[in-house]
Amino acid sequence: MRTDVHTHLTVTDAGSLLARLGREPFEADDLLRRMDAEGIDRSVVLPIDNPESDYVGIAHTIEVLRATRPHRDRLIPFCNVDPRAQHNSARGDLGVLLAAFQEAGARGVGEVTANIHLDDPRLENLFHHAGALGLPVLFHVAHQLGEVYGPADDLGLPRLERMLTACPETHFIGHAQTFWAEMSGDLRAEDRGIYPTGPVTPGRLHELLDRYPNLHADLSAGSGFNALNRDPEHGRQFLARFADKLLLGTDRFAPSHPLPPILGFLGEARLPAAKLAAIENDNLERLLGPLP
Repeated sequence: MRTDVHTHLTVTDAGSLLARLGREPFEADDLLRRMDAEGIDRSVVLPIDNPESDYVGIAHTIEVLRATRPHRDRLIPFCNVDPRAQHNSARGDLGVLLAAFQEAGARGVGEVTANIHLDDPRLENLFHHAGALGLPVLFHVAHQLGEVYGPADDLGLPRLERMLTACPETHFIGHAQTFWAEMSGDLRAEDRGIYPTGPVTPGRLHELLDRYPNLHADLSAGSGFNALNRDPEHGRQFLARFADKLLLGTDRFAPSHPLPPILGFLGEARLPAAKLAAIENDNLERLLGPLP
């Protein structure tokens, strides 16, 4: 069984907005066709409801819940709530919205792309409410405030560590360049927002995955693949060492996307069958509960 933790659908506006944004339509049937072609049985569909990311044309929560409803045996919806909702207050009852989405079928929260500090009290409020409902949170880490999307952290991910400690009931799923750049201990501040290259010396990411049972890592997109492939031998060792914390993902949101290279890397990593099964499905099923 293969379950992809990171896909998106596009907005359903008959193509006019997408054409202006230079995006291809990618609806539920398109995703299912790609899954069939690539041997993926189920996919999490992530909405984006943060204004920093509206320009990418990704479907919001209501659209994702509606589009996945006929395919809940294969498409698993997450929901999204902007941490600045409910009057932009760190005391807003975001649980009301999350519970309503959960009742409609949402199994997690994300992709969180609000460009405020990762330990901002408003995000901490969201994390607590998600944890109280048993909803894991998938977030896109950014290297700065402004000119990007995603919660911002500093070198060494200290803000993430504060949230892991403050919200032990919440399971966090990290994603994106700034998260995966922390793979190597020689990371320079100026390389946090790109795709670092070269040999890896175990870095901050190893420490956090070792120390916190509520941290998990999404292998999707160029960032996850680059972290493994920049030093393939270390990448294989990393997969084996943290097989119980890693989640297969593709970040697919267009029909023309090529075959995700992470699939080939996993296929060639020579992992024991139980470790490969954990990464490709079992870890996510432990986080979300039984899946169809």
